[in-house]
Amino acid sequence: MRSGTILIADDDRLVRESLHDLLADLGWTIEEAGNGTDAIAVLTRMHCDLLLSDVDMPDMTGFQLLSWVTDSTHFKHLTARPPVVLMSARADHQLGLAATRAGAVALLSKPVELPAITSLVDQLLDR
Repeated sequence: MRSGTILIADDDRLVRESLHDLLADLGWTIEEAGNGTDAIAVLTRMHCDLLLSDVDMPDMTGFQLLSWVTDSTHFKHLTARPPVVLMSARADHQLGLAATRAGAVALLSKPVELPAITSLVDQLLDR
């Protein structure tokens, strides 16, 4: 049985719902945020084991959210900050390099392919 919480931050409701359904069916607990500000609110109140974030959101970019997550001052009350996977419809080699340099575990191309996301989540969270 899988245990752990995944936060999905994406302004596209359909993306959030499809990832939620897929990952919940695999046994993960899912939290959702429609933008970066809401994602920060979730991360401030609870521990998440993984953050899946869209790069392009209206209030802040996924890179800005990643920067907030990697700032250690925000996670003093938690045992560890979550790994971050960014997602983008405009994913390419350059954006992927920028994502990993900024501290993301990976950049996934949207629409996210089910085998890619399930394999990555299993790799990151199945301990």
